[in-house]
Amino acid sequence: MGKIWGRFGWAAGLILVVAGLVVVIGLWFRGSPVSSGSEYSVRRGNISAIVRTTGKLEPVRQLKLAFRVQETIRRIYVKPGDYVPAGTLLMELDTTQLERQLATAQAQRDISRFNFSAQAEKGQNQSVSELYSAARQSEQADNQVTNARNSLEVARLYAPFDGTILTVDLSEGDNANFGQQVATLADLTRFQVRAEIDEIDVANVAAGQTVQFTLDAFPGKGFEGKVSLVSPSPAQRQGSTIYPTTISFNRTPDLYLRPGMAANVSITSLSRSNVLLIPNRALETIGLRKYATRIRLDGTLEKVPVETGLSNPDQAEIISGLGEGDKVSVPR
Repeated sequence: MGKIWGRFGWAAGLILVVAGLVVVIGLWFRGSPVSSGSEYSVRRGNISAIVRTTGKLEPVRQLKLAFRVQETIRRIYVKPGDYVPAGTLLMELDTTQLERQLATAQAQRDISRFNFSAQAEKGQNQSVSELYSAARQSEQADNQVTNARNSLEVARLYAPFDGTILTVDLSEGDNANFGQQVATLADLTRFQVRAEIDEIDVANVAAGQTVQFTLDAFPGKGFEGKVSLVSPSPAQRQGSTIYPTTISFNRTPDLYLRPGMAANVSITSLSRSNVLLIPNRALETIGLRKYATRIRLDGTLEKVPVETGLSNPDQAEIISGLGEGDKVSVPR
């Protein structure tokens, strides 16, 4: 008898616990006293979805400069921070060896031309193949002279546009390899922001969208621009996939902007007008659904499921579940 009572007693206790939970949940959703939160009336307004990220300033026009010939640097005429007009001589290589190569090529050209003339004067006394060979040698010698002259011309590095020297990467006496970066030139009159958009947000970002951003270097100063390019090619940053994005804006003349300044970016990705809005703080997520706490006419509260649309850090769009003029409780 005791065993039977024990089994039925355990079952009865479980039933009582479940019944108690049902009552509590029912009271929770159907009505409870007004909380200490503030009151908000659901109203219509405009909302914009915002994608937030960070970026850095970079010049719109920036070029890494290099020599197209390998030789020792003889003279450097500029230093970082110097402003240089287009055509300014920036640095030059030691041309001793290059001048020697040009002289050798010119001497070889003269010999080849003489040999070709001598073959041509023989007329019918020489074969066509011998004349063709002499002509080819003369042509090759001319090309060697042209290449030697070109090497001398590119032994001097000139500024291709008006700009400021950002870096000088080698010193006088260093060997500059073919294509090796020796300096960086940038036009500091025009800047853009290079930002990184996470793969989660990139579907909502497109060229032409409005951008608001601030710079850490100028607290309280706001800037406005537009998305000009979202790279189709991804990159990896700390294990996450991001898409480099370029933001164009008009430079403020009274601020001295510098490359690399950190930017805090807000991109307006989507906008909707005349929709129902409530504060984000009025929403809570339970399982897979969102709920708001509606205040009844008698002052009691009830949890109501809602469907939301666009949201930003402050507000959320209500698609269903609440009507205009409904009052909801907002936690303080």
